[in-house]
Amino acid sequence: MINHYNGALTTAYNKFSILEAQNVQLQAELTSLSKSSTIAKTKVSEPPTFASLENKIQLNDWLNQMALYCSVPSIIHDDQKIVCALTHLCTPASTYMKVYFDKVQSGANLDSCSDFVQELKNIYG
Repeated sequence: MINHYNGALTTAYNKFSILEAQNVQLQAELTSLSKSSTIAKTKVSEPPTFASLENKIQLNDWLNQMALYCSVPSIIHDDQKIVCALTHLCTPASTYMKVYFDKVQSGANLDSCSDFVQELKNIYG
């Protein structure tokens, strides 16, 4: 019976060793992929601020710049995209979007990014 347990332990140890070696190999491949990844190397320039239609940049151009800027892997959720966009608004646009600033301050739900964009389009066309 002891020989049976020793055999089972040896088998388990061998399987563990194989899994450990596979883990090391997978970690090395993951590191290699992350270093060579296009996404990891992509640098997106920060978008300009948007104030109003008198601004140098039109709303659709600004929205396109924001979409590119928010496409980086660290900005994935709608609330992150909205907060990012809010940081690139200045008066008078920031005044019109005050409800979103208030929601951020109170910790309320920021709705969807499409609702945010639609609100801007309703104001600035």
